[in-house]
Amino acid sequence: MSEQDKSRPGWLLKSAVLISTFFLGMIAMRPYIKPDLKVSGNSGAFDYLYIISPMYLYKGDQGILILDKRNGNVWFVAKGDDLKLSFRDPVYVTRLPFEKLDQAPD
Repeated sequence: MSEQDKSRPGWLLKSAVLISTFFLGMIAMRPYIKPDLKVSGNSGAFDYLYIISPMYLYKGDQGILILDKRNGNVWFVAKGDDLKLSFRDPVYVTRLPFEKLDQAPD
């Protein structure tokens, strides 16, 4: 074996290590150069509303029953009569007395 044949595997190994180190460095630096966008799917615009029942019958109309957690009001929103998805104006149903939950039971 000649001297040149012995040094060739060392050269290939050093090149492979250098190339893999370069690519790992690129992967490690990527969050600092171009950070990923953080997006939240929850807008929080109506986080005080809670759907009690997604399908509810009220006075012969089908719709959804919604609780407003700010004041305890319960609303009914009826589906529209036409074939496309639409809803009518909300109808006040009742108020749940949340303030009585803090009182001791009788």
